[in-house]
Amino acid sequence: MIRPVKSVQWGKKIVKVIEIYPKLGSSNLFARDVIKSGGLSGTVLWILEQIEGVGRRGRKWDADQSSLTFSIIWRCPKDEAPQNLTLAVGLGLVQSLSEAIGLSELKVKWPNDLWIEGKKLGGILTEAMYHRGDRWIILGIGLNVNALPPKGDLSPRISMQQATGCFWPRLGVLDVALLGVERGFDLARNGEDLSALFRIHGNFLDRTITVFQGGKAFRALAKDVLPDGSLLIEDARGERAVLPEEITVRF
Repeated sequence: MIRPVKSVQWGKKIVKVIEIYPKLGSSNLFARDVIKSGGLSGTVLWILEQIEGVGRRGRKWDADQSSLTFSIIWRCPKDEAPQNLTLAVGLGLVQSLSEAIGLSELKVKWPNDLWIEGKKLGGILTEAMYHRGDRWIILGIGLNVNALPPKGDLSPRISMQQATGCFWPRLGVLDVALLGVERGFDLARNGEDLSALFRIHGNFLDRTITVFQGGKAFRALAKDVLPDGSLLIEDARGERAVLPEEITVRF
């Protein structure tokens, strides 16, 4: 098992320790090995340079040493995973990063991206696995902090440095991001009304979007986020709810 070059105690409700690794393929795939090797729930795996990262729907998400990529492993108590965790963590990240770094234009794009105006700043990939009868959540997060990494998908990208004109130390950004993760877990576990928060911190409601579903594309109006995390859309066929695994949304 690969050992971290450094471990830092954090000691919050969810995050307990940060382990730092210089260079690995995918933080989420590595997280699976850590869980199988007896990793502690609440461990952050910070990969200084990720070279084989994967985002939603298998899209490539690599990150050089100017970006921030990490995964959190968390064992669900009594096999109960918080509902809408990806959505809630996205909201928590937006709130914490906006307050601490001044990213006032930062918004959540349903279901798992962080955008500034028309460009992607980062993303979240949540996965689950069972190990020895316990259900574990792996929460992978990638943020463009300073210079942009190579293009990995069709979305135009932006970094914090571009948005603010300042160079940002990654450890400081990680600290703020983890506070956002804690905030997101609280939202999910407390059953907060995410729809109201998306009206404030989302960039997709009440606007026309392009929906890709089953090899077809069509235009629709994004109307609301429902309690189960699905997106309520309206098109020529009327209103209906769609789940993240069913569609891709673009502007």
